[in-house]
Amino acid sequence: MTAIFLRYFIASLIYKLLLERFFHTKRNSFKGRSIQIKAELRWAMLSSLVFAVLCALSLLAYHYDLTAIYVDIETYSWIYFFASPVIVLFLYETYYYWLHRWMHQPRIFKVVHKVHHDSILPTVFTAFSFHPLEALLQFIFFPVVIIVLPLHPIMIGVLFTALTISAMINHSGVEIFGTGSSSKHIIGSTHHDLHHRTFKFNFGLTLTWWDRWMKTEHKEAPIK
Repeated sequence: MTAIFLRYFIASLIYKLLLERFFHTKRNSFKGRSIQIKAELRWAMLSSLVFAVLCALSLLAYHYDLTAIYVDIETYSWIYFFASPVIVLFLYETYYYWLHRWMHQPRIFKVVHKVHHDSILPTVFTAFSFHPLEALLQFIFFPVVIIVLPLHPIMIGVLFTALTISAMINHSGVEIFGTGSSSKHIIGSTHHDLHHRTFKFNFGLTLTWWDRWMKTEHKEAPIK
């Protein structure tokens, strides 16, 4: 748990400092927001505990040869090695979009998702600020996917790194993608800020595709 939390905290802090250095922003400043940030970090510690337990169970499943994890790249070819994280990211994007919409059902929201939305103006520290039930629902996808889909340990690391970076970008309040073509497909802070403000739009995690397909993208999204 400690390692997961520290990785999240240090990465978030570094990103915060980089934003201040290159974008001259104080959006993630501690000043005047210490109560919010302290709450986010407390919930993040609980989320890290949930993630750690699921990681431990996944390692146990691997030990007993219950997963599809492989270590020899030639087993499935180099093409599959590089394609596998793309496949998983799309599957997870689909899972997350529909999970996220479900969590916004009023009765479910109050119990599971409200903690995350207490940060109406998110910071980089909001990225892991979840109720333990939400942390479980979000992360349970991965222990399941490694059972059914062959993945190399290196690409598992790439996946988690990419998702962590994406979460920090989305919650930072600083748009690094601008209004170019990349913001049409990749979710940045402008897109996700609108979700925290409106609660009714922009349910995607890393890609805008499902929001556009399901007509749930806010009209103020960066680009159409």
